[in-house]
Amino acid sequence: MALETLFICQPYILGKRGGLKPQPPISYKTEQQALQRASRMMEGGSVAGVDVVRQTADPEMGDYDEPEFLQRLGSVPKAEN
Repeated sequence: MALETLFICQPYILGKRGGLKPQPPISYKTEQQALQRASRMMEGGSVAGVDVVRQTADPEMGDYDEPEFLQRLGSVPKAEN
């Protein structure tokens, strides 16, 4: 059982009816890489918003802890408590 820390960018675009549509998440090795990529996505205007999360997981076992939001930029869905 090998725990890993995942750093994930979850981009969103605007759908045809104006709602947010999630795009495929992108995983990075470091927090800094994920934060930089999120900033570049927003600067490029290709997304409406992006969440950056940190999550501890054991992918081999399929065990994933709750994600911790590191940054939320632009238009993103309301976070659940």
